[in-house]
Amino acid sequence: MGDVEVTCLFDGGMTITNDRIQGFFPDGRPDELASLRERAFESPDGLKHPVGCYLLRTSRNVALVDCGGHPAFLPTVGRSLDSLRAAGVRPEEVDTVLLTHIHPEHALGLSYDGQTRNFPNAEIVVTDVDHRYWTDPGMESRVPQGRRFIDFARQAIAPYRDRIRLIAADRSVEAIPGVFTDPAPGHTPGHVSYRFSSAGQEMLIWGDIAHQNYIQLARPRWRVGVDYDPSQGVESRLRTLDMLAGSRALVGGCHTPWPGFGRVVRAGDGYEWVPRPWQI
Repeated sequence: MGDVEVTCLFDGGMTITNDRIQGFFPDGRPDELASLRERAFESPDGLKHPVGCYLLRTSRNVALVDCGGHPAFLPTVGRSLDSLRAAGVRPEEVDTVLLTHIHPEHALGLSYDGQTRNFPNAEIVVTDVDHRYWTDPGMESRVPQGRRFIDFARQAIAPYRDRIRLIAADRSVEAIPGVFTDPAPGHTPGHVSYRFSSAGQEMLIWGDIAHQNYIQLARPRWRVGVDYDPSQGVESRLRTLDMLAGSRALVGGCHTPWPGFGRVVRAGDGYEWVPRPWQI
C-alpha cells in the first residue's frame, strides 16, 4: 500500500455453533439465515470465521493492529506469534500494538500469563473508553460476555501497565504517524477501526464491524446479540460500509475471509464482499 507494507497474520479460527446462531443474529429469521448460509456454502455444523491480525511496516514503525488470541480462550486460536515470525519479524521488533478493542481473540496475544510481555518493547494503544470498560469494576455488569472475557482482557494488558497510551474514542486520532482511528462504537463502547493512505492508496482495517461478511454485509441492519450496544453497532457498520463502498478502499478485518484483504461494494439494500486473491 504505497510506502506501507501490510501483512495479514493468521491466528486461527472460531465457530459459532448452530445452537448459538440465532442469539448471535437475533433479527435474522431462521429461513433467511439458512438461505444466506447455503448461498455461501457454509459448513452445516456452524458459522466459521477466521481470526487474524495485521502487521504494518512503515518508514517509522513496526506495528500490529490487534494481536490474536491464545488457546486458553479457544484451542483453535493463538498462532499469531508464529505467523509474525514467519513474516520475518521478531516480537521484540514490534514497537506498537494498536487495539481495535480488548476482546480475547484480538488482545490475548499481548500476554499469555498476565505477567510476560509477548511484545517486550511495544507500546499499547487503545481508546480510553474501551480501557475503562474492561478495567473499571463498575462496568462489569455491562459486559455481555461476562466474567471470562473480563478476566482475559485484564490479563492481556496487565504487563503493559506503564506502556499503555490511551486515545480518545469519540474522534479520529493519529495513533502512529500516518495511521488514524475511525470510531466505530457499539460492539464495545470504545471499538475503533484504523485507516491510512499512502501514494494514493487507502486502506481501512476494522476489528468487528463484521464477523460474518457474507451475512452482515448482505444484512447490515441486523443487530449482533453479543454487542455492548447492538443498535449503535448497526449504525457504525452502516456508516463504515457506506464509506468503504464509496471510497473503494482496500479493507482488512480480523474475521474477514483468509487471506484477509478485500473491498466492499453496494448490492441492493446491502453490500457484498469482494475478496482480493492472494498471489505472488
